[in-house]
Amino acid sequence: MNRIEEKEDETTVLPTDNGNGQPELSFAELLDQYEYPRPEQGEILKGKIMRIEGDVVFIDVGAKRDAVVPHQEVDQLDENWLGSLSRGDQVPVYVTRTPVGDEELIVSLERGLEEQDWDRAEQVQANAETLELEVTGYNKGGVLVQFNRLQGFVPNSHVPGLKYVRDSDQQRSLKAKKTGTTLPVKIIEIDRQRQRLVLSAKEAQKELRQEQLRELQPGQVVSGRVVNLVQYGAFVDLGKVSGLLHVSKMAWDQVEHPADVLSVGDEIEVIVESVDIERERISLNRQELLSSPWEQFAQEHEVGQLLEGEVTAVLDFGVFVRLPLGIEGLVHVSEIEGSGPPESILQPGDRVLVRVISIEPEQQRLGLSRRRVTTAEEIEWMARHQDGQDGDEGVTEPALSEVEGVTGLP
Repeated sequence: MNRIEEKEDETTVLPTDNGNGQPELSFAELLDQYEYPRPEQGEILKGKIMRIEGDVVFIDVGAKRDAVVPHQEVDQLDENWLGSLSRGDQVPVYVTRTPVGDEELIVSLERGLEEQDWDRAEQVQANAETLELEVTGYNKGGVLVQFNRLQGFVPNSHVPGLKYVRDSDQQRSLKAKKTGTTLPVKIIEIDRQRQRLVLSAKEAQKELRQEQLRELQPGQVVSGRVVNLVQYGAFVDLGKVSGLLHVSKMAWDQVEHPADVLSVGDEIEVIVESVDIERERISLNRQELLSSPWEQFAQEHEVGQLLEGEVTAVLDFGVFVRLPLGIEGLVHVSEIEGSGPPESILQPGDRVLVRVISIEPEQQRLGLSRRRVTTAEEIEWMARHQDGQDGDEGVTEPALSEVEGVTGLP
């Protein structure tokens, strides 16, 4: 026990003798003599929540005094998360100010949790783990994802479906559609100082791509979405991989530009033509899933029918004529009127009336004749053109009036 002696006007508390000739120290004095570790600014400490008073949190970090999370930060913390905290909970804190004298030890819960997330990110990267993160937004360079309290960035070149898209409006549209969805990603760069966390969906999906590439087989019919159009074809997203649909395989008719047939966002069915697993390249074909114009021509036309067409090529053995549906038939030299060589009678670009003499859709062959077009049929066809009628659909009923005394027709 301490005893109090009064001396003149002073009241002094004197320590009692502990029996060994040494004064007995109070608990406060013992605390003052204990060498506590001195927290350093920027240090991450593990602490235990002691109490929450109003908008201030007090945390025991094993220092001489409790650490304080000031109200300025507490006001910014998520209310639901803050409400889940209880006395005794272990939390990481970041030392923002080392006390001098009687100053408080100021710490940050938010920074402490962020640093813990950076530690976790480094561990994830070291283990090459794949994360499923939500896309929270996007900017010109890529999409933004959320990793706990850290915001990550996935560049356009590392987002499947954006790699081949050059049009900025298309890019924005595709990135906007990804917002709110989850994306499998891998961490490829960490820079704590610059608060930089870069991730790649491309790397994360490499194994999934390889798996899908192994599953795809030539001849297989698959569904996909058109994600980009270029002069030579369209890129079709098949899930984890994209394939190229060449412009020559889009339709049976000649396609000048993919945009004439398809639009970005179109859902289409295609046939897998070839798969290169090592180079991750897939060739697709849409043409074979469409009705063949040869089959359609055979259904709509018959032998003996008169049709109008355009001469596309003149060769020694005959003349090729393009008919409806883009079908080209051959007028053999033996079926051309006159006795001279074909080039002396017809030229590319000439419009002519021909008779169908054979249809072989399986071999994609069509036999035509100029010689078997009668004089009367030729005159009536010419008269129709003079009257301004369009003869592109051909003459389906060759029962024409007899025209007598007409000679010298080509």
